[in-house]
Order: sequence, then structure tokens, then C-alpha cells
Amino acid sequence: MKIVGEQTLPAPRERVWKLLNDPQRLSRLIPGCEKLEQTGPNEYSGTITVGIAAVKGVYSGRLKMEEIRPPEHYKLVVEGKGKQGFLNGSGTLDLAAQGTAQTLVKYSGDLQIGGPLIQVGQRMIDSAARMLTGQFFAAAEAELKAEAQGAVARHGFFLNFLRHLWRLIKSLFGPRPTGSAGA
Repeated sequence: MKIVGEQTLPAPRERVWKLLNDPQRLSRLIPGCEKLEQTGPNEYSGTITVGIAAVKGVYSGRLKMEEIRPPEHYKLVVEGKGKQGFLNGSGTLDLAAQGTAQTLVKYSGDLQIGGPLIQVGQRMIDSAARMLTGQFFAAAEAELKAEAQGAVARHGFFLNFLRHLWRLIKSLFGPRPTGSAGA
């Protein structure tokens, strides 16, 4: 399965990089994350609870960061398994400054999924991956905005889901950039 996308976050690149490299803060942003601990230089282990359709389970895994070029790029290598299946994959994260107050985050990756989890179907898994990614970035946006105000963002599955829906609605019905009239 391929995952590709981009999101703009409301903070300078250095702040976004710092957020995406802080396991304590990152664990609050990842939907269903119960634990994320550093086990070595650029290596982490964690536990996450995820449900896709009727298949719900607890997964344990490892994450390793490679090809690190602060504050612009790293590669992630992920392995996870649980009673409902396994997931192995890798992907890249690239951060590009957009002016002084925003950062464009581009991500891409390949995942291999197996076990009972694959029985829910590729379309369902793709939809769940998009939703979880959207929730992650909505939580990251809230975290960065709260940090800029000297506050701490509240997180939780339902709150992050509502943030994701709000961002989706704004993108569909919000103001559109105006183009120049054709000649």
C-alpha cells in the first residue's frame, strides 16, 4: 500500500521538526498511541490501538529514523504486529519552509500489511489510513498553535477526529485562491 500526501502546518520549519522528533509530544498526536518510548539513538518502540471496520487490535512495534537531515528530511522504517496482523514499511518525511510562519510537510511511504487485518479490504484500509493521517496532522496543527500561545493543546480520539473533519470541511468550502482572468 502506498501513502503519499502533503500538509501545511502553521509554524516555522524548526518548530515543526522539533515537534516531529519529540516522542512525548508525538505520542499525543498519533491516533490510538498508548506508548512511545525511545530505545536508542533514533529508535523507538510503541503500542497503538487501531480499529478498521470489525478488525480492532493492539499492535506493538518499532520505529527507526534514518537519513536524518535536520530540519528538512528523514526516513522512517516501521515494523508492527498484533493478534490481528502485521505491518512493515518505510517512508520519508520532508519539511519545506513556506515563508516564515508555515511549513509544508510532504510524506510518502510503502506499507505491507498481512494477517486478518488484510481481510477488511484494500479500500477500507486506504480510507482508514487517510483518516488517521488527517487526525495526526489536525492534532499537530492544534499542538503548534497552542505552543505559540504558551498553552498546551488538549488531545483525544474524538477531539482530533473533529479537528480533522473541520479541516476537511474548510478545505472543501473555504475561500478559494483567485486566479487571474484569462486573455
